[in-house]
This record gives sequence, structure tokens and C-alpha cells, in this order.
Amino acid sequence: MRRTALLVLVLVVTAFAAAEGRLTTAIGSNPPTLDPQKTFNGFSFAITNQVYETLFRVTPEGEIEGLLAASWEYLDPSTLRVTLRDGVKFTDGTALGAAAVKASLERLLDPATAAPGRFVVSAIEAVEVVDDVTLDIKTGEPFAPLLAHLAHPVAAIVPVAHGDDLARNPVGSGPYELVSWEQSNQLLLTANPDYWGGAPAIGEVLYRIIPEISTQLVELRSGGIDILFNIPPDAFETLAADTKFETRSYLGWGSMMLGMNTANPKLSDLRVRQAIAHAIDKSLIIDEFLRGLAEPGVVPIPPTVRFAASDLAEPYPYEPDTAKDLLAEAGATGVKLTLDIYQNPDLEAVAQVLQFMLSEVGIELTIRVQEYAAYVEQTEKDDLELYASSWGTVTLDADYTLYAFFHSSEIPGNNTSRYQVAAVDALLDEARATPDDAIRAAAYRDVQEMVLADVPMVTLYYPLSTIAKWPVLQGEVVRFSWINLDLRQATLSR
Repeated sequence: MRRTALLVLVLVVTAFAAAEGRLTTAIGSNPPTLDPQKTFNGFSFAITNQVYETLFRVTPEGEIEGLLAASWEYLDPSTLRVTLRDGVKFTDGTALGAAAVKASLERLLDPATAAPGRFVVSAIEAVEVVDDVTLDIKTGEPFAPLLAHLAHPVAAIVPVAHGDDLARNPVGSGPYELVSWEQSNQLLLTANPDYWGGAPAIGEVLYRIIPEISTQLVELRSGGIDILFNIPPDAFETLAADTKFETRSYLGWGSMMLGMNTANPKLSDLRVRQAIAHAIDKSLIIDEFLRGLAEPGVVPIPPTVRFAASDLAEPYPYEPDTAKDLLAEAGATGVKLTLDIYQNPDLEAVAQVLQFMLSEVGIELTIRVQEYAAYVEQTEKDDLELYASSWGTVTLDADYTLYAFFHSSEIPGNNTSRYQVAAVDALLDEARATPDDAIRAAAYRDVQEMVLADVPMVTLYYPLSTIAKWPVLQGEVVRFSWINLDLRQATLSR
């Protein structure tokens, strides 16, 4: 009897100790909000992805699986029936059932919410409750990437009764809940003891807000941080050579792009755009600036994305002499262009390299660096010339990027290249409307071939994401981006 009591005591103490473990990481900025419907910010999503959940999610292999959805089927091409996991609750104790999902999606769709990510689910026309755990999601037209779009962080299910209070006091159904938020200092999460998937073994997650990457690195090396993401190439090389740390790099969902306003007279001539493409030495950027932590870009979406035509050859390889010939043929002498970028160390460094490369073929490039909001405003102006941007195909479905960047209905909007080709519009519409993956793949391949030929943008590279951690952390899963850190099965040993 005494041995049994001692064993129970040991098990209780062990479980308590595991639940009390604290994982510490860092983010570079204070999240603007913790309401997933009111943001399109990575620092926000890094936290909201721990606190809230979506109906679906992307697996580490890039497939779609249910999260809050236990099962689903299409009743017809425009009606998705979803059956929810039974017994799931928000951390305020209220049920997360079909009525809650309906209310959450309708809030996201409501123009009054002013959700920056409303476009992600704008195909949805109605949500109807069938019973407590079953609902029908209806789209006006067949929308093939619906499941992938419902896996986007903006589509996280929120209890709408909390309204604007969600921005600072999030209430979700996820494995963690917010305990405290010291503005511009740190956010502390604690394991949700009632999580439907079982409480995580790591009891607390501390996100320290450290703007300077140099300070983040000092904290990692001193043990003040357990895991760090998005490490600069030089620092990553050093950490990779240090046996105290475990490091890895992986291809995520991102692309680095140089866009061109095809409606601007300076860039409306295809030969000028071709010349710019031929002037860029992508290998030099990757090898010298990125220390090999990228793959050369060709099509706008990386190989991790469904329907990426990654086997297509680069139509405009680095050939500066060809670039000069094309400019001469187009009568483009003394070309002066402005490149707009937003404040970002990687973008600014790439811009300077591009400035040098274009000067080698006779193009004078002025770099204009602005805060992000001002940059976005500039891209909407008719006098926009060149712009550079980092973009992530967050849904891992080609539609998310190809439709946004190249469908004429996205002008003004994400189609900042002002690219308008009726055949491309038709292919993108066709790919959205069919559930047949073979038809979608063929349509998206044709789109990517046409875009490569027309050069509304140059995909410079697909960056490799980087991670360094102390070996005390094991079992974490990162799903294509640092914002998707899954700690549900992770352990921490001190």
C-alpha cells in the first residue's frame, strides 16, 4: 500500500514538473493585436496559432487535414459539409460548436470587421448550421482551394461575444492560452489544461519581444532563449558549426520577388522587362549574400506549394550582354528606374545588389525605402515602376499566389504588376472552379509558363528558413514557417 502511494506521489510530482517547464523564444516586434481576424501580421499569427485553431490545417508534408473538423464532404461542388470534433470548448468554457463556427466566419466576412484577410474566405457566401456539430459552408461558385483557405490563420475560430476584447485578451480552443502580456517586453502563454487533444507537456511558452537580431543571438548563446528562428546567414553558419546547438534549414512557402509595373511606359515593352531579368545573377545573390540559404527562383511559387511547375526552365538566365542588346533593340537608352521596398534588412541588401547588377547593363536604379504602409500605398499608384517583396503562399495552394498576383480582377490590389491577360484570367478561373487536381495542375502550369514568358515579375529566390535551438527542446514541429510552431507533442528537459 505504501509503495502504491509513493508511486502515485512520484507520478504526480513528475507530471507537475513537466507541466511547469517553460520554453522561451523571441519575436522581433510587439504583435499589433491577438485577434486573428484583425491582423495579417506574422508576429500576431505566431501567438494566435498557439491560442486559436482553424477548421483545417496543413501537415508537414503539405497535405490538408482536419483540426477542429473531424470529417467533411462535399454535398455538391459549392457546398462543404463539416462535422466538428465533439466536446471542444473555448478557454472561457463555452462550447465550440457549429453555431460558434458560423458566427466566427460571418464576423470575418462582415465588411464592418475590416478584416485585412477577408479576401482569404471571400468565396464563402453562406454558413448554415445543421446541428450542434455540423454545418454547411456554401460558396457562390465552386471554389477548389476552400479547405486550404480555411486553414489560413485569419480563419481561426473565435468566440464572437468577446468582440474587440480579443485583441488583448484572446480566447481560443488551442493548446495554449495567454496569461500575461507586457507590451513591447514579453507574452506568457500557459498550457490549456482542458485542451481537447490533451494538455501539452511544456507548461509555459514565453515570447520575449527583442527587436534586434544581434540581441536575440546573444540571448540564445547565453541560454536566455531556447529556440530562435529567421537567423541571418552569417550567424547561422556560426551556430551550425557550434556543437552545443541543433540547427536546421528548410524550404518553406516563401518567395522573394522583383515586380514590374507593366502599365508604366518605362516597363510596358517586353524587351525592357526581359533585359532586367537577364541582368540579374540569382546565383551570386544566393551564394554571396545568402550563403546558400535559398534556392534559385523561377516560377512565383516554391516547390513546396501544390501545383508549382518547378521543372520549368529559367527563360531569362543571367546574360548581361543579352540584356544590353535587348535594351538597345527597344531604344531604351539612359533608363532610370525607381525600386520601391519596405523597411526590411534582407530587402534592403537585395536592393543594393540589384542596383549594382542593373547598373552593369546601363540601368540607373534609385532605391526608395519606406515604412510598410507607405510602401503599400506607393504600389497602388500609377507611377510605380519596380518593387521588391517577400511573399508567402500561406495556404500552400497555387491559387493563393497566382490568382492574387496575375488575375486582372486583383487590380488594384495584390496584382501590383498590373498584369492583364485574358487567357491567364480564364485559366485561373477554371482552376478555381474544378475539384479535379489534374485539370488544376494543367491550368496552373499554363499560367506559370505564360507569366514566365511575359515577365511581370522576376522570382529571385526561395529562401530557406532557419532554426537554432538548445537540445533540451525536442519534438517540436514547424509547419513551413516559424509562425506555425507546433508544441503539442514537444518536451523540454533541463
